[in-house]
Amino acid sequence: MRIPIAAPDIGQDEIEAVIETMKSGWVTQGRKVEEFENSFAQYCGVKYGVAVSSGTAALHIALASLRLKTGDEVITTPLSCVATTNPILYLNAKPVFCDVDPKTLNIDPAQIERRITPKTKAILPVHLFGHPVDVDPLLEIAERHGLPVVEDAAEAHGAKYKGKRVGAFGRISCFSFYADKAITSVEGGMALTNDFQLAERMRLLRSFGMQKQKKFCHPILGYNYKMSDIHAAIGLAQLRKLDKYILRKRKNIRYLKEKIDNSNLTLPGEQRYAFNVYYVCHVLAEKRKSKIVKYLERNGIETRPLLSFIPEQPPYRRYGYNASECRIARDAHQKGFYVSNSPLLSTKELDYLASTLNGASSEVK
Repeated sequence: MRIPIAAPDIGQDEIEAVIETMKSGWVTQGRKVEEFENSFAQYCGVKYGVAVSSGTAALHIALASLRLKTGDEVITTPLSCVATTNPILYLNAKPVFCDVDPKTLNIDPAQIERRITPKTKAILPVHLFGHPVDVDPLLEIAERHGLPVVEDAAEAHGAKYKGKRVGAFGRISCFSFYADKAITSVEGGMALTNDFQLAERMRLLRSFGMQKQKKFCHPILGYNYKMSDIHAAIGLAQLRKLDKYILRKRKNIRYLKEKIDNSNLTLPGEQRYAFNVYYVCHVLAEKRKSKIVKYLERNGIETRPLLSFIPEQPPYRRYGYNASECRIARDAHQKGFYVSNSPLLSTKELDYLASTLNGASSEVK
């Protein structure tokens, strides 16, 4: 048996949506993109959506719309996909890393305030692996210091904090629709905001800085980050399935927790304030992680490292970060890995995954 990390659920609905769009005679950014923007923004409880070509592009236009400049600082997590922080570097600003909460692996609000300096211009939390950040204390700090919050919700479609969907808390929030996400448009992303002026500026930025009403008039420097109607059509078909996917993912984790009896392995949990959508099944191994991962791979279970400990990535080393300041994140990265939590996993596959994880520690002694 082989269990890959991700297997997108592309079926007849998505195929028909693409065919319909192809037959319409309009395949680039158009009415389908606008429909996807409106539908996804409404789902998250936000007024405006700006669809783009990737989650990274969404973060880039979000931060650019806040007019970050050279030398500005953005407080964020050290434990994420490097796509979270690369847009900060694109704008010649500097990421300032804040350690994570050991229970959720999300940025720890209790440590944010002491990272704030006169150069701080934004806070960029990540709802890692679908578990919401503890939002209230983070927003209190941001409001006290007059700082905008940009939510990276790339892995958290449908997740909730105290009953409210993530993406509705920050000045801007950003999502990814890459093929391994909860829903996919194959490639794509979206920035959400309740601020009309920010939405308009992000629309300018995604399309060469060109005004919609005046073709080839470029009041600002922009990018080519547009989404096509074909991708949006797939995204709309997927959006209709999102709540079903979330229920299945939550059921998978409950099932695995009942089946796995291995004191060396810690599976993801859920804080009282959270509705976790369990983007993947991430695991922390107290001992022998590398041997456990090799054992899983030999037995057909694909794994991935626990994303990146970003301060140690080569483009970030020039800033001279002190890794000991983010000890919890670094320790989690060294101990952690993840396996699939696809909504398509069968009971037979879940049983195989559980039995292999149970057997991993004893086999690698």
